[in-house]
Amino acid sequence: MKQPMILMALLLPFLGGCESYSWLVYENPSLTGAKEGQQCLSPDPVGLGRTVDLTGHEAMRLGNITKVRSVEYQVTKFHGFGKECVVAHGE
Repeated sequence: MKQPMILMALLLPFLGGCESYSWLVYENPSLTGAKEGQQCLSPDPVGLGRTVDLTGHEAMRLGNITKVRSVEYQVTKFHGFGKECVVAHGE
């Protein structure tokens, strides 16, 4: 009975560092186009350096999107290492 508890106690600090979420920044009615632009950065664990453009303008520019349908913000990190992305959909 002690072994599962010890294993859980050892793994708990690692699980606390996992971070993964996604949310919709804004959404317009559906458009006919199927373009997607994406801006991704690997965040600095210290918190210095560039950040993604949450307005979605950079992702729209990278995907050559003129009419935006939706912009989504996604984060996948483990103890500060990973990536964060802004994804724009439109035409």
